[in-house]
Amino acid sequence: MDGVGSVSQCPINPGEGFTYRFIASEGGTHWWHAHLGTFRTDGLYGALIVLEDDNSLEAPLPVFGEEFVMLVHDWQREDSQETYLRVEWEATRFSHGYGDINTCRTRLDQADGTDIGPVHFTSGLINGKGRSYDDNDNAENRFVPLEKFSVVGNKTYRFRVISAAMVFPFRVSVDQHELTLVATDGNMIREQRAESFIINTGERYDFYITTNQPAGNYWIRADTIELHEDGDAVTRQHHTEAILHYEEAPDVEPTSQRKSCTDDNDNCTVVNCPFRQYGDASIECLPVHELRSPVNQSVPIPESADRFEEHFINFHFAGSDKNPGQRSSVNGHRFVPPSSPPQVTGDEGLMPCTDELCGGEKYCDCSYHVTITPGNVVQMVLYNMGSGAGLAGTAHPVHIHGHHFYVLDMGFPEYESNGRYKSQNPDIDCGTSDRCNMKRWLDQAWEGGNKPGLNLLDPPQKDTVIVPVGGYVVVRFTADNPGWWFVHCHIEIHQVEGMAMMIREGTDGQMNPPPPGFPTCGEFDWSSEEFERAKKGYSSFWSHTLSVAAGGGIGAAVGFIVGLALGIICCTLVRP
Repeated sequence: MDGVGSVSQCPINPGEGFTYRFIASEGGTHWWHAHLGTFRTDGLYGALIVLEDDNSLEAPLPVFGEEFVMLVHDWQREDSQETYLRVEWEATRFSHGYGDINTCRTRLDQADGTDIGPVHFTSGLINGKGRSYDDNDNAENRFVPLEKFSVVGNKTYRFRVISAAMVFPFRVSVDQHELTLVATDGNMIREQRAESFIINTGERYDFYITTNQPAGNYWIRADTIELHEDGDAVTRQHHTEAILHYEEAPDVEPTSQRKSCTDDNDNCTVVNCPFRQYGDASIECLPVHELRSPVNQSVPIPESADRFEEHFINFHFAGSDKNPGQRSSVNGHRFVPPSSPPQVTGDEGLMPCTDELCGGEKYCDCSYHVTITPGNVVQMVLYNMGSGAGLAGTAHPVHIHGHHFYVLDMGFPEYESNGRYKSQNPDIDCGTSDRCNMKRWLDQAWEGGNKPGLNLLDPPQKDTVIVPVGGYVVVRFTADNPGWWFVHCHIEIHQVEGMAMMIREGTDGQMNPPPPGFPTCGEFDWSSEEFERAKKGYSSFWSHTLSVAAGGGIGAAVGFIVGLALGIICCTLVRP
């Protein structure tokens, strides 16, 4: 019931229905969303909250006056498919959008000088509500309502924040209220106080606040994280807001200011930075791997060397020899979705990644996957190096389906004294390779899980993690869930363009078979002899065809019927 079209199941076609049934075994803040094309960014998503059993929590939480769900999203004024195609066709460098051909897209870069995204920020939403601002930060329409969270004084409130953004990360804060983070991606963490946190698309963070401020209205901010626009310092980031409304206060819009981080004696902690320093000495970045679980974790340790496997996977931009343009890829492979889901039909629908076309440092298009063995301890080094890194690179939030993993370590690039990107982390040996596909540790003594600095005591667990430009993240899990699992950058433009792959966990015989009557899909071919028989009459041929199509569900039968009818019509039209 993983739901990824072309990997776990056939896509759900118009007019069809599909019933998901599963055990809600993992409490916490989750979400559901479309996983085909750009439907998610157009709004096909929602929260999925599995209420935790308070008695099972390792660390008890405060008693909450109420819990709120907060979905953040960046929102363009064109269909998401159009936004994606402008990136695919490399048209974004020339214009803001199809509706604004007179304005060039401006380049936004974050604290380390690296790129944030390939499109201009238009507006943001919180729970579907937001406003668009002009270059002078004036709201286009101040009467558009914003989401409002009503509270009373001297109580504690929990917020479950989910990022459904297409591209942009958001820095989330509440004016004049300290945040206490308690969970990420549905997994509890040791309480971490912060002024704000950065949430990337696909991630979830839970925090609580205490309403200990004077009764009033306070901005809940979700700001983008650029510090420069076309090289010039920005006066304020792009943003969207919601309102924290004390019920004792009048119902008016806030005039509050965020906490100032200019006092060296009152440092601001920002959690989950995709870089090492924010560009302001008074802001302290706390990378995600420095969060801690509430209690010591049972991080998987291999029983023997042959029960451990390590995979190096480069999420980066690469280009072919014929077209050096930077394309989203994984280890130099631009992902092509299978023609039929391997979880259902095995590997028959895969576009092969042959050594001739894809081996070594080559670039190719194929259904890229790695195979892991059930029962093994699997360590993955997710890195972002080689071509497409540097100042033109982008940090990638990588999501692994089928598993929650321990974040054991994170390696950042080397920086200039002002925090700007200098060169990629030397721990991974790219050598003279431009693409840096499937490399290893520079120090061979680190092989076999022996890298120094791994947190094997109390690391956080996640299912989506940011991979910094020129850096890497070390994650680990036990291969205890046989199946085909999608792995991808959660920036939707990057995923659709090809920054994705699959994990093949076990053999077909070790995977749970699909339920009886589960839909199948894939390629169809029939001979000219079969076509001639079809033209002469449908008696035996037609009944046989329907019985075959039934294995693919009603949609397959209808699709076949429609296709056959069109074929006969076309042939009739061209008949001499």
